Amino acid sequence: MYNLTSQLNQCQQTIQQLMQQTQLASAEYQRMLQQEQQNAQQLELLAQRERQAVRVIQTALQGHQVAMQQMQQVAQACARIEQNLAQLNTVNAGIFAQQPQNQFYRSSSLYQ
Repeated sequence: MYNLTSQLNQCQQTIQQLMQQTQLASAEYQRMLQQEQQNAQQLELLAQRERQAVRVIQTALQGHQVAMQQMQQVAQACARIEQNLAQLNTVNAGIFAQQPQNQFYRSSSLYQ
């Protein structure tokens, strides 16, 4: 009888120890769970910031594309103006070539 009582006491002590260890493990798991939840929240905030950064960069790239198109249009306009000026100079050179060279001298001879 004594042996059986001793074994029952030992069984109860073992169960108590296991319950305490389980409670400690549960507390540790609870702490880990809270930490992981905080990590998940921080990662979600970071992901939101990254998505916002992506939108900002995409907007900047679109602005650069528009600016490039506008600068190409300006460059084409400048090229057309330059071409028109070259044609105008050619026309003017032809007109001046047809005029008499000594026009200044002829008009100044009127005063003599």
